[in-house]
Amino acid sequence: MPSLLFVDDHPIYRDAVRRTLEAEIEELSVATAESCSAALGYLNCNEVDLCLSDYSLPDGDGLSLLRDVKARFPLMAVGLLCADLSALVSDGATALGAVVCLSKDKTSADLVAAIRIAFSGGKVFDPIAGGSDANILSLRRREILIYASQGLLDKQICERMGVSESTIRAHWGRIFEQLQVGNRTEAVTRALRQRLI
Repeated sequence: MPSLLFVDDHPIYRDAVRRTLEAEIEELSVATAESCSAALGYLNCNEVDLCLSDYSLPDGDGLSLLRDVKARFPLMAVGLLCADLSALVSDGATALGAVVCLSKDKTSADLVAAIRIAFSGGKVFDPIAGGSDANILSLRRREILIYASQGLLDKQICERMGVSESTIRAHWGRIFEQLQVGNRTEAVTRALRQRLI
């Protein structure tokens, strides 16, 4: 069962993120903490796959927390979800090997898609001015590629995502265009090779 610790000092937002992720991602267990010290205390006693933190915390900042987490638990994935995402913060997250670095202005659907991508072995960084090619595909298109890589047919993908088959076909057309491929298999192969999923 995948597990995530979300660290944020705003109780309403913290609980909303927990409820959204647990409702939308099957079997995901989400714990929360309100500070760096509470997060480290929790991690000392519990196994967690991904530690996702806000940048501004009452007893430090998210990058410092994630640096401590990586030093103590080198195999744990880490990421940031913050209100004021800057190039400096994004560069710091990259240097730490973070798998997620997102702005809090994400919709619930985009946040869920980003966390699914992270748990599938991909990285998701919000584009900052002059961002890299890793942001070429929208989160929805990356989610489609993940489902396709798991062998799901378009009909099954549209059921999972709650959209019509014509919407999925339209997304495939853009995916082929953006990745410069001719079919689903090539698209999945290229996305895997470029670590987009």
